[in-house]
Amino acid sequence: MSQYYIMSNIESLSDLFDMVGCDVTYYDLGRNITKITPQQAVQFDRKQQAYPFPFRQHAWLACLLKGKNATKEDVADQGVIWFLKLPLDEAGCLNLGTRDHFIKSIVDKILHKGEEAGLSEALEDNPYVFKPDQERMASLHAKLGKDLNQAPSEYFHAAAHYLASDLSDQNESWQSVGLQGIAEIAVNVDEEKYEDLINNAVQHAAKPVISALCHALEHEHLSAALQNTLITQLQTEQDPLIQASYLRALSRADLNDTLLLPLFGLLGSLSECKDDDLHVIAALAAKCPHWLGQNPQLLRIIMEKLAHREDGYIAFKQIAAELSQHPEAKQPLWALLRSGHASPKLAQAVSYLFTQTPKSVQ
Repeated sequence: MSQYYIMSNIESLSDLFDMVGCDVTYYDLGRNITKITPQQAVQFDRKQQAYPFPFRQHAWLACLLKGKNATKEDVADQGVIWFLKLPLDEAGCLNLGTRDHFIKSIVDKILHKGEEAGLSEALEDNPYVFKPDQERMASLHAKLGKDLNQAPSEYFHAAAHYLASDLSDQNESWQSVGLQGIAEIAVNVDEEKYEDLINNAVQHAAKPVISALCHALEHEHLSAALQNTLITQLQTEQDPLIQASYLRALSRADLNDTLLLPLFGLLGSLSECKDDDLHVIAALAAKCPHWLGQNPQLLRIIMEKLAHREDGYIAFKQIAAELSQHPEAKQPLWALLRSGHASPKLAQAVSYLFTQTPKSVQ
């Protein structure tokens, strides 16, 4: 069968996976880890709708490939995961030229190596592949394990044992708790006994455990009770890194007064922005841009603070770029930056937006 014939019959990612005899389940790995519904998959794959979870102008996909009619046990044992980073166009849809280039590269590989070898080796040297970090990989494996009804790992039992123990500062056993176990605890937050363990841990565990647990919780929908605990901790915590972790855990919460007032208190003065403040601001921009889109005052505080830094507008430019790519935040951001009510410092920072600056925050 000719390559031209094959390519002429492949008009989507789903067509590609059909060609190699696979069903696919998509997970978004951008801002949060979210299972993509079959309807969403059809809509973005065939450009009927924008990609539902854009992050930094890309779709960050984990594609779980399994044989046709495979059972959950088969998928757990034999499933293959492809991690794809595909660019989006100005409308937030898959860039079709790039998608077709990706598909052609896979077809070339499979035709060259044969279907069986091609499926496992198809992504070798592919420019559209990315490697998730350890925390994200642990959370994805935890979600897949739950979705496929797999028994929890040995790491899960070790984490549960630690969280049920004395969490005083003298307890050093946290050092043997793995990220995978923490992720598996977090993915079970909808069960009361694990929510109780988590609720206690975010108040009393060692800080490295709190941080890892919060980063795993950012992918879950939390109960009002657990959200309230995290908000209370946020108000009393002095470590800016842990403050940022609490915000990440809360990133799927609704922005109501219970959360908004502590955020105003946390951000403080408009005219001062210390290096430590950047941890909280970066967490809000990367994980909670929808909050900034919903509340112009919160957005203004952040941009004013960044404009008052003495770092050559590096942080201002980076955060502005991040927010300008988010569907909910970009319009409020540009309304703020064009406003005639901006402070002189903010107006000056806006004038520097399109000038060349160093590439990293100092």
